[in-house]
Amino acid sequence: MSSSGRKPAPSCSCRVVGAAFGVTLGLVGCSDPGTPDPSGITAEDLQQVQEEVARLEDRVATLEDQVSAMGSTDPADGSTTPSDERTFFGDPGSFVGEEVTVRGRITELLASTDVASAFRIAGDTGDPVGVVSATPSPEVAAGDVVEVTGTAVEVAPDTFEADFGIAADAVFGNPEAWLSGAEGQVALAAVRIEAAPAPAGD
Repeated sequence: MSSSGRKPAPSCSCRVVGAAFGVTLGLVGCSDPGTPDPSGITAEDLQQVQEEVARLEDRVATLEDQVSAMGSTDPADGSTTPSDERTFFGDPGSFVGEEVTVRGRITELLASTDVASAFRIAGDTGDPVGVVSATPSPEVAAGDVVEVTGTAVEVAPDTFEADFGIAADAVFGNPEAWLSGAEGQVALAAVRIEAAPAPAGD
């Protein structure tokens, strides 16, 4: 019988090449196209990442400093809390028109009547700030620590009653003298006055 119609068997080398090609396709098919190739990260890439992290750390530090300086805010009414004491007493003029809650020591009792009260309080920094309340305050004395909530206003004779909710002569025995000395200063139109515990160590 003639063998001219039989196809020659593939050589060994062809079979090896085919097997290798199949293995290569299998590896390619199993690889995750989303996995980055570590060999593609350069020193320049790492440097850029480090610089970006450093910038973010600086930004976070700046924001933390700003939050610390501003104090916390009560989201219900927008008033600042006692963490604002140092900032408020250091620069009360920057709070004019705002409602604040601060804690301070009474340095001077200015007036106390059946319908109103007035005194000065001081913090750790700055000058004492006047407090005027259109209602009698709790029984307090010079040296006591109180927590006051009120609106910071710039004292002006023409707007005293509108600002503090009471006429000056209903608070002070000599309103003209007090207004003359306090005009232009910042005072608190108090809506709440409470005795507060003295700082530790007192």
